[in-house]
Amino acid sequence: MERRLGLRLLERSPAGSTLTTEGEVLARYARNVIRAADELLEFGSRMGSTEARRLRIAGSPAISEHLIPDWLNHAGSTTDDVLVEVRTGNLETLHRLVLESRVDLAFVDGWCGTGDRTGAAHHDELVTRDICDDRLAVVVGPRHPWADRRTPVTVAELAGAPLVLRERGSGLRAFTDELLASHRPAGGQVELPSSSALKLAVATSRRVTVLNVSTVRTEIADGRLHLVAVDHEMPGRPIRATWNRQRGLTGHAEALVEIAAAKGSPPPGPHDAPETGGTPGRDHAGHRAIA
Repeated sequence: MERRLGLRLLERSPAGSTLTTEGEVLARYARNVIRAADELLEFGSRMGSTEARRLRIAGSPAISEHLIPDWLNHAGSTTDDVLVEVRTGNLETLHRLVLESRVDLAFVDGWCGTGDRTGAAHHDELVTRDICDDRLAVVVGPRHPWADRRTPVTVAELAGAPLVLRERGSGLRAFTDELLASHRPAGGQVELPSSSALKLAVATSRRVTVLNVSTVRTEIADGRLHLVAVDHEMPGRPIRATWNRQRGLTGHAEALVEIAAAKGSPPPGPHDAPETGGTPGRDHAGHRAIA
């Protein structure tokens, strides 16, 4: 130590050794360092205990509103002593939250990938697991003539109907625009900022919208909304869990992923329109890096 520091720390004699002035100063610093290390270890222990009782989740608006609460309910008593925090945002925001370890886990959907620079730039730092497919559907209210229709609606008919759509930039709007790309919409259009607003708008009018099935399950079951068969494939919207590769999953986060994968997306209600195409929901168990 003396050679490394270039200081004389001890006075040595046949009777023993005593600290020099420099040695006494260094000893005081050493005691402070040891005390700070003890405090750091104690703080880390407290934080570890707190983190073990906290679950920070994020999801797209529809997933946060309609699926995460259902999955948490199925977790039952395992989360009784856990502080659960749920945040929402677009895909780029969700990936940033995961990368910055501001959430333990995020649930994202596959219709919002356009413009996601964060996920693309850091895909090696993220891990994702396929959870389920949440099918998209055409939805109307009980007053609409299509509510009791037994034959599929054509895309041309859909383009000619008065539509209620999500705002541009949303995943649902991107799919709807793609669906109607070959037909010039003839009906009036209303743009609204959320799935809840779309549901309310069509439930009390003769307008038409496109929503994912999980967001209308309750309304379909009680007759407030109706799913309409379409002569076009209505794809399943992939829902995935994603987390920070380096941080990994906490115990509660891992348990929620397993529950979500087993439960998947709530099925349509008993008054669902007949299947005319599309991909039925399915569960997956593969892990992969985000591409």
